[in-house]
Amino acid sequence: MSFLPISIIAYAFNAGALLVDKILLRTSLPNPVVYTFYVNLLQLLVIFLIPFGFKPTLDTPTYFAVASGLVGILAFYTYFSSLREAEASIVGPVVGTFNPLTSLIVGGLFLNQILSHDQRTAFFILMFGTLILTWNYWDKGVKLSRPFLLMVASGFFFGVSYVLLRQAFLGTSFLNGFIISRLASGGFALFFLLLPEARKEIFKVNRSGQGVTSKSTLILLGAGQIMGALSVTLITFGVSLANPALVNALFGVQYLVILLVSLVLAKKNPRLLDEPLSKGVVTRKATGAAVISFGLYLLAK
Repeated sequence: MSFLPISIIAYAFNAGALLVDKILLRTSLPNPVVYTFYVNLLQLLVIFLIPFGFKPTLDTPTYFAVASGLVGILAFYTYFSSLREAEASIVGPVVGTFNPLTSLIVGGLFLNQILSHDQRTAFFILMFGTLILTWNYWDKGVKLSRPFLLMVASGFFFGVSYVLLRQAFLGTSFLNGFIISRLASGGFALFFLLLPEARKEIFKVNRSGQGVTSKSTLILLGAGQIMGALSVTLITFGVSLANPALVNALFGVQYLVILLVSLVLAKKNPRLLDEPLSKGVVTRKATGAAVISFGLYLLAK
């Protein structure tokens, strides 16, 4: 089975989740610790997959899967922290760039996850296309600040997490690696309750009564969570089939989806997604899309 269509669909879902975030959470996010806690606590829902062939063992692949889940906690925390302090339109491209670069470097240097010549060529073409596609975000001027360092750290941790998960999949089934890594994330999130300040914030949110007040918002938020979950699952499955550097390099696909949706919504509500759509920006993004399409063609050959 090819990882390419799975990864493309995964990042299309991820684009949908990002769009929901931009619509509902444009100006603020919950406390990063609280958000990380709840997002990873939901990972424990994988227990419902256990009857479908899960066979736990104490071996090297299991340790890699557990390590992947633990590093994933750090990835989410730094990601949500950077989102709290910086614009989502900046966070996405920075994290998305350092994720596959980390996968390529760490996987190649330490775990012998080497790309072929054609795959390396396609990888850098995809990265170049994504750079063109997101140039208006980089052109805003990314400074070496705390938010930027958090973005880099998030991209690094996501990359390492996927590299470790790929190594687990090389020695065990997809179901085993997926369940173990998700249980590790969800289980480690429970340790947040041992931190007095974190526990106070977590239960403060529960008692505050904050939440969705309209049916339409509830539906939109629920759709975003479902798309996010589908994206994570499909990306994980893609990593079980191919080098994570290649899978993560396809993150530019989500910006193609965002561009198309922005163009459709521009006439009705141009400020809804806060996406610049001048003639020059659209031309540059179309060029980036063409470069990414060529990279996808090379991978599909």
